[in-house]
Amino acid sequence: MKRSIKKNLYSLICAMFITSAAQAADNIFIPEMGTAGARGMTVQTERLYGEYFMRKARGAGIISYDPVMTEFINSVGQKLVLNANNVYFPFEFFLSADPSLNASAFLGGKVQVNAGLFHYTDNEDEFASVLAHEISHITQRHIARFIEEQSDRGAISIASIIASIALAIINPTVGAAAFSTSAGLMAQTGINFTRDNEYEADRIGISVLDKAGYNPMAMSTLFKKLFSMQGNINSAYALLIDHPLSEIRVAEAYNRAKNLPKRKNSTDPNFMFAKARVDVRYMNLKLNEFKERLQNTEKVNKYYKNYALALIYYGEKNYSKAKEYLENLSSMTSNDFIVDLYTDIDLESGNTSSAISRLRPLYSKKPYDSAITINLANAYLKSREGKQAQQVLEKFLQKYPNDSFASEMLTESFLQQKNKCQALITNAQTMALKSDYTRAFNSLNDAMHTCKGSYSQIARAQYSKISSQKDFDEKLEKRH
Repeated sequence: MKRSIKKNLYSLICAMFITSAAQAADNIFIPEMGTAGARGMTVQTERLYGEYFMRKARGAGIISYDPVMTEFINSVGQKLVLNANNVYFPFEFFLSADPSLNASAFLGGKVQVNAGLFHYTDNEDEFASVLAHEISHITQRHIARFIEEQSDRGAISIASIIASIALAIINPTVGAAAFSTSAGLMAQTGINFTRDNEYEADRIGISVLDKAGYNPMAMSTLFKKLFSMQGNINSAYALLIDHPLSEIRVAEAYNRAKNLPKRKNSTDPNFMFAKARVDVRYMNLKLNEFKERLQNTEKVNKYYKNYALALIYYGEKNYSKAKEYLENLSSMTSNDFIVDLYTDIDLESGNTSSAISRLRPLYSKKPYDSAITINLANAYLKSREGKQAQQVLEKFLQKYPNDSFASEMLTESFLQQKNKCQALITNAQTMALKSDYTRAFNSLNDAMHTCKGSYSQIARAQYSKISSQKDFDEKLEKRH
């Protein structure tokens, strides 16, 4: 299942993995900065800023709601987080449909992964090295310290920087202008600070990568690949053109990794499935030519090839041919990627009962797996079984209350049951997750005026809660 809201994307700031300002530095001593570096911004405040950012990101449509990709990205990310130090808040990894080579960290454990990152990495270890680097930027509180540094210099307030980032998401042109002051200041006066951050994130990231069981040499391998790309005049490599990797940084990554135990790259097929999915659905490739190349070569990973071809034929509505390629992966019938595509084929073919029968036993084993849960809920909704969808989604949302996609589906489940009052309340919660307060309050006002008893009381309580959230957002933005 895939739902992607595609809009113009503004490249997020904050410790880009590839956006290194590490010019050829001769002083490579990296201080242990840790959590003590952020003075005025408490962990709780940083977390609140992170949630604010996510509301703006959801509302602006930069998040691609692709449950199977979200599940994979978070499985890798959380594995790394478990092996990191100084983790003071939950991490959240999300996919952007942007095909460019990038990933970026933000306050409060929020990490954006561009779809293009899968296209340009060759294995899960290289991909994980990017996430390990971004995680390290957050655990070392590099972003919080940078924002405080600018505030200390009197250039721009903390609130202004945060609000500028959000504004950049909503309106890239205006946001870019609004942020130019702090971004320019960083470029002019923060080069050494940023360089140190990059080296520290490399060093700690390699350690996290190793502790999580990945090949610690993967970051060095990726660096060498990126280093060879420098000078390539291609918009996909814009960050490399603007912020080249230094030879010293590449060498440092290699020297750190070579002192750790050697380990082979992961052979888990999930990365190849994810890479194939990105290439077919996000990279704007000419699929007819891509299909022909895949069919005429044996020199490609079998998981990648068969899944990519199955996706292409599914997109062409040739479901029987898509199934042929899925059958070449018959040993993977319980895999999220395979189950997801089989489900899509069943639902498009009107075989909702087949989809539900396949998903139920998997759901009983993995009730919080977003790919399985969202697919099962969607199948129930397609078969007009709103009550069953409600039960699945409510359990999922207890653990992941900020999943606006699941919340939106829950609203639909109530509408199918003709429970208008609960639908209005749930819709308000969904809109609040996207910072769409006008629609949130419209739903709650409707509920308070038309619903009675407990529904009216719940609506009033939600109104108060969402009002507080709105006040927080507005105070932040007014400072800007």
